[in-house]
Amino acid sequence: MTGLPTGPRRRRPRRAKNDDGWRKFSAEAAYADSIFRGAIGDVTGSIEAAERALKILPTYAPAILSVGSIAYQRRQKKRGRRLFHSLLELPDGTEDLAQIIDEAGDFLIGRHEHADGFELYSRAVERFPDVAALRQGVGCCAGHLGRYDEAVAASQRAVELDPTSQKAVNDLGWSLYEAGRMDEARVTLERAVAMDPSDELAAENLRICEAAATSGGRSDGGQRARSKKMSALKTRGEPDPNPTTPTRTRRPGRASRDGNESPGGGGTRPPRPRTMSKASRSRRRSTRTRPST
Repeated sequence: MTGLPTGPRRRRPRRAKNDDGWRKFSAEAAYADSIFRGAIGDVTGSIEAAERALKILPTYAPAILSVGSIAYQRRQKKRGRRLFHSLLELPDGTEDLAQIIDEAGDFLIGRHEHADGFELYSRAVERFPDVAALRQGVGCCAGHLGRYDEAVAASQRAVELDPTSQKAVNDLGWSLYEAGRMDEARVTLERAVAMDPSDELAAENLRICEAAATSGGRSDGGQRARSKKMSALKTRGEPDPNPTTPTRTRRPGRASRDGNESPGGGGTRPPRPRTMSKASRSRRRSTRTRPST
């Protein structure tokens, strides 16, 4: 009896472990582990897991944000800048990409890295010209760098894109104030106060503007009202177990994202991107003091 021909047995092909779906799943798992470890206070483990997520999938935006921020805290600015700018090269279908880029900019503002923030935001608006939050970031950084006309132009565009944003209106008012355009600043800040009478920061900005107009000069200090949630990292003391909780302080004048950070050493923790409604995208940035003129 002649049997069936025999030959090498073929195995059913298995899914390659390096295919896109598997890598994304593995990166998400490592990143989830990073979040968990951060929540229980295991900062070292959280950072290691974030680095692992990035190694598995170098295009995974949340890991890029986290590891880039860690690099800045460790004074590895070149690596941090490279990682943040790599966000701009990700494909259009990347989930929440504009928001994550904005979070990277927020982090830089919280670290007082305004030149790096200005460069990142300026490139970001070239790719996402209709995202008001990114225009707000350009305006904030430009103001901190003394580029007041650019700050006004960016803030005006942010208001055009999102005219219902009281924070953007407040930022525009303060940009006009810094540019010495007192009458326009006063009118704009009055509008910001009318939009949200409970906003103490806008009211204080208006008070400073009116006082400066009366005295014939600008007053010191101030804050830019763009007080978005802070994804900034603590650099002194114990790490915060909730990295998405903003540090909220009220200071008069420039309405800024206030990271309340020092560039010194200490605890390090990565920020976590989160989905926000437009209403929650108000920002606070760091105060910058200037002499009266």
